[in-house]
Amino acid sequence: MIGKSQSDKRPVTSAEAMEVLEERKGEGELGYEQKLAYEHIKKFSGISAADAKKMVKELTEYGVGEGTAIKIADIMPIEALQLKHILAKEKKTFEEDEVGKMMEVVKKFRGK
Repeated sequence: MIGKSQSDKRPVTSAEAMEVLEERKGEGELGYEQKLAYEHIKKFSGISAADAKKMVKELTEYGVGEGTAIKIADIMPIEALQLKHILAKEKKTFEEDEVGKMMEVVKKFRGK
């Protein structure tokens, strides 16, 4: 939005972005890019913002960076191999048991 200042800049999950867009939609009409983002998120976001925050928190407890944890919450990998591909961005190497525990976290939130 032209003329508005950024108050805080941090990565957020798609579910959290959906909340922000819904709030802005209530204030008035969304811009073109915001409408596109809103429709995309509405179609592909699988969990609530509260669950996404909890999931990110749980994943960061395993040593995953916040940005990577957010990406995992957005993608919701189905298999451990998919999770490993996302974790490849991290500087830390994760053991198989850690990856398995992270997959359990993902499965727990996917089932909600």
